[in-house]
Amino acid sequence: MMNDVARQRALGEFLRKHREQAFDLVVEGNYKLAGRKRRTPGLRREEVALAAGISSTWYARLEQGKEVIPSASALDRIADVFRLAPAERAYLFRMAGRVDLKDASTFEDEIVRNAVESCVSSISYPAYVLDKYWSPIFWNTELAKVFGLWLEGPERNLLRHMFLDPNARNFVVGWERRARQLVAQFRVDFSNNLDDPKMLELVSGLTQGSDFFHRAWQDQRVLFRDGTEKLYNHPQFGLLRFFQTTFLAAAEPSLKLVILSPRG
Repeated sequence: MMNDVARQRALGEFLRKHREQAFDLVVEGNYKLAGRKRRTPGLRREEVALAAGISSTWYARLEQGKEVIPSASALDRIADVFRLAPAERAYLFRMAGRVDLKDASTFEDEIVRNAVESCVSSISYPAYVLDKYWSPIFWNTELAKVFGLWLEGPERNLLRHMFLDPNARNFVVGWERRARQLVAQFRVDFSNNLDDPKMLELVSGLTQGSDFFHRAWQDQRVLFRDGTEKLYNHPQFGLLRFFQTTFLAAAEPSLKLVILSPRG
């Protein structure tokens, strides 16, 4: 795992390289720097700082890998100055240890959205995609047939359904054990989004609404989502047994594709 010093150095090198490659960027109004003669390529540090609305001294320290803590808004402006591609922007925020509130998980790209939805629909077993808040974005008809209690209930978010919907205690076999596992697994996503107001709001609401979640959250347990057997008491189909497999999206690791394979 990369330590803080290595992370700061990597961030500085990333910024320096993109500054040197910036040849046709607007700093003030429509004034372009590309036509100016200069001994070094790209933008000067002072020009980046001016365009991003930050201190030139502060930016210089950031690029030098010094111990500087950039805000998400400052990183957002720097990313705009360099016109970073989505993957580059995600790398910038990750190296800085900040949450990008404009991240790609909103699925504004219709092509990406349709591709993911088509993938989920093509799976013959119950399957769904969770975002970083553990709310389902897509699911197939197989899942809807079995988990209508969740998808059509008052709490579509998986965590809110588990801890705030009384029906979940009867539906999920071994509810208490499963609930503790969910809290420990969710803490991984929480740790990656400490600056996200929506994430903090979710945890606050669960803590206030569920004494069980509050106690389990204080236990500080951490688990990765792994393959495991799930049992459910379905009101129509009786006892259902599934093996859960979870995949992370390469382009957006906060998205989780969950497939439930039936077990006899």
